[in-house]
Amino acid sequence: MRRALRRTFGIAGGVRIAPEPPRLRVVENAHYLPFDHDGAWGVFDAERRIVEESVDYLGPERQLQHQVTAWPQGLSGPVEDAPEAHYLYLGQLNPHYGHFIVNTLARFWPMLEDGRDRPTLLCHGYFGGHDLLAGRPFVTEILGRLGLRLADLTVFDRPVRIRRLTVVAPALVEMACAHPVMAALGEAVGRASLDGVPVDAEARPVYLSKARLTDYVQRIENEGELADLLSREGIDVVHPETLTFDEQVRLLARRRTIIAGLGSALHTALFAPPGRSMIVLSPHPDINATYLLIDALKGNRSRYYHPQGLVSVQGEHRQLTSFADPRRIAEELLFRLAHPEASEAWDGLDARATWHTSPSIPALPSRLRRRRVFGPGAG
Repeated sequence: MRRALRRTFGIAGGVRIAPEPPRLRVVENAHYLPFDHDGAWGVFDAERRIVEESVDYLGPERQLQHQVTAWPQGLSGPVEDAPEAHYLYLGQLNPHYGHFIVNTLARFWPMLEDGRDRPTLLCHGYFGGHDLLAGRPFVTEILGRLGLRLADLTVFDRPVRIRRLTVVAPALVEMACAHPVMAALGEAVGRASLDGVPVDAEARPVYLSKARLTDYVQRIENEGELADLLSREGIDVVHPETLTFDEQVRLLARRRTIIAGLGSALHTALFAPPGRSMIVLSPHPDINATYLLIDALKGNRSRYYHPQGLVSVQGEHRQLTSFADPRRIAEELLFRLAHPEASEAWDGLDARATWHTSPSIPALPSRLRRRRVFGPGAG
């Protein structure tokens, strides 16, 4: 048969597993500037320099994301002191599902420790603030697994000076690197969802469809045709946005094979049991390294394929991409599932000699640090 899919081993970004814990940095007399999309915001030291550990960089080149890190000209500095003497900074509260996991949650690893000596938690908000987040059930559910409520997260709407600020560096940097504690964080959040769930109990593959998704970063416009064709051939088609957080985690746990397009629903694997088997369709020949980082953390057996003959058209607000022939893609997916030996042979033909697997992850230490995270002398 004429192939519609090519196994892709290209990587956009870096895949590095750093064995040491992420950093905690203590800043005296820090300055907090409130969120300002594409403007100057964040936490700065006493000399008004951005605190590097507080920034959500993208990729090995450390690209900025909707943030200016230079102190704004003409701003004399905060004159108001924050009410508490010590805060723990946990980054920006991003309301998008995927970014909440890889950006926001990635800083919450200190919550795995006893919180009796924990300082007041401090974050940066987003458009809509806590009201918007309260309307995103996954936010309140994930925070609840860590013993937190939205009300526990302080956000200032004005510049303030903070006498002592402990800044938590992320356990995962998008498209760059991750620390093993990110896997431990995912396990802690997912534990309650997996209670009593038989892992790999369902042999029937499931396809995670984005066809009904209205709030998305990227999507194949005629992906619904592929989903319908797979459904007619006995593949279960599920739209993740219609499921609760618990249901999504359990679904990934029960199924032996998950088929999906590249997207945030795959980040749910962080909370699922290790070793998930996933077939992923990517609109790009180079895979966003964030997905590979989660695969490495979880030991997933993911295979990424680039559909041939994708058609792109510039829409009003975003680039629209379509499958040239959804039927051919469906037929090949079904063939690969029925004949794994042929699929592996094709993958071997597509493999690049320079590609290598992600480094192994060292065992997580019994404690996050040799000393307590908080309390006298922490940081």
